[in-house]
Amino acid sequence: MATNKEKPVAPAEEKKEARDVHELSFVQGKGWAVKRQGSDKVIKYFKTKIEATEYIVQVSGNQKTSVVIKLKNGKFQKFDNAVRALNYAKTAKEDE
Repeated sequence: MATNKEKPVAPAEEKKEARDVHELSFVQGKGWAVKRQGSDKVIKYFKTKIEATEYIVQVSGNQKTSVVIKLKNGKFQKFDNAVRALNYAKTAKEDE
C-alpha cells in the first residue's frame, strides 16, 4: 500500500511590515527623532541630523531594518541600507 505524502507548501512571501523600518524625522522644538515607522513612541531625540543618523545606523544594523528619513520639508528618503543614509546625511545640508 503506497502512501501519498504531501510536500510542504512554502509560505507566501509576506509584505514587509512597517515595523521593519526605522524612521528619522524632525520634531519642532525637540530635534531629530528616531522611531519605528508606524509607532508613536520615539526611541530617542537628537540635536543634529548627523547624530540621529549615526544612531539609526547602529539600531537598524542590529535589527536588520530599512531606514526612512522624513526631511523638514515633508519629503521622504528611503534607504535599504543605513550606511547609505549616513553617507547621504554627511553630504546633505543640516537644515533639510
